[in-house]
Amino acid sequence: MTEEKTDNSVAPAGGVAVSTAGDAARPTAPAAPATRDEFDPLGWIVPVICKDCGKNFELPYRHFQAGVVFHCPHCHGSFVPNLPMYRAVRDAFEPFYARRKRDREDAIGRGDDDTALGQRQATELEAFRKSLDTLAHAMRPAGKMVKRKGLAAMFT
Repeated sequence: MTEEKTDNSVAPAGGVAVSTAGDAARPTAPAAPATRDEFDPLGWIVPVICKDCGKNFELPYRHFQAGVVFHCPHCHGSFVPNLPMYRAVRDAFEPFYARRKRDREDAIGRGDDDTALGQRQATELEAFRKSLDTLAHAMRPAGKMVKRKGLAAMFT
């Protein structure tokens, strides 16, 4: 007694199989990723400015450590944070988000109005982003500061 299994899916022109039977056990579309908690360090972003081309790019906070080599997505120049840079970024992020979390928990415990807390935290977040931008301009990564000369400089 061999049981043959029939495939109830049809492949349209795009090549993706679409189920024609009522398969409730198998999802047909991938689930949307859950939103991250604001206080989860996996979602924190560090803005930096490339020492070679001067353009802005962002790095994940969880990877921002002294000695880790990052590459600019614009010019592919290396960006290596040193220990004072790492400490400045850590001292900016950790207390800021700890204070925000504590304020939120206190407001929930007291039963305060969410709109007042939201407005206050929005202004604090804007000030924090400005301080991160200032910090990004002040950071001097390890390595030689090189101004790109272009291809024509090779032939002069």
